[in-house]
Amino acid sequence: MLDFQTQAQATAALWQPRTSRRTSTPKSDERYSTLQELKTLLQYEDHQHNDNQGDLFRRRRLKEGQSALMMGQPFDGLYVVRLGTLKSLITNADGGMHVLSFPMKGNLLGFDGIYKNSYMSDVVALTDCDLIRIPASELFSSQRNNNHLEHMAYWASSREITQEQMAYSLTRSVRSEARVARFLQSMSQRFASLGYSPNRFILPMTRRDIGHHLSVTVETVSRAFSALVQLGIITVYFREINILSHDALCSFDK
Repeated sequence: MLDFQTQAQATAALWQPRTSRRTSTPKSDERYSTLQELKTLLQYEDHQHNDNQGDLFRRRRLKEGQSALMMGQPFDGLYVVRLGTLKSLITNADGGMHVLSFPMKGNLLGFDGIYKNSYMSDVVALTDCDLIRIPASELFSSQRNNNHLEHMAYWASSREITQEQMAYSLTRSVRSEARVARFLQSMSQRFASLGYSPNRFILPMTRRDIGHHLSVTVETVSRAFSALVQLGIITVYFREINILSHDALCSFDK
């Protein structure tokens, strides 16, 4: 079995950046994304001329259950979710788990690795995923010539921190069952922002994952789902959620 350092080196080898200055035609079996695609995914808008529009960034596919990042892994760059859903989590010394977030299309991963030059959380794919890597060498090298890319990465990192803070405040100021209702409301808004239906969607995470995210038991999550169904606010079929009344969902347990 490979030791951790060897695994990290093998992983890094999969993520070597490629720019148009080094090769203009990627091999047919290699997958890359442009800087413009990164900007579109992150919803980053600016009007500055950028000489690096031709840069290409390596993509990697993950199967459901595979790790994208591991706690303690050396920092080698930031990652943008192109497709799929993941969960970011930390494990305490006593073995307890807390799910920090559920990154989806357009979210940025790995910004916690800048602090100590190693990632501070585990990131696991909940579905098949496609990620794009922004290499650390492109961001922080003394020889870098792409300050525009660095600014975009900082902007996206700040947005992710703000969204996590908002999610935390929304779910900690009410009792346990109401946290579940607010979580469903936030997921509805996220699906809508991606162009999907805000009323009917399939949750990619389990009820246990939701409980670890909201700091409630899985029984509390199930009880909240049942209460919302009995009140005619939602219907549930396995992981498929159908919101019948957004107003009632917003006012649940107020």
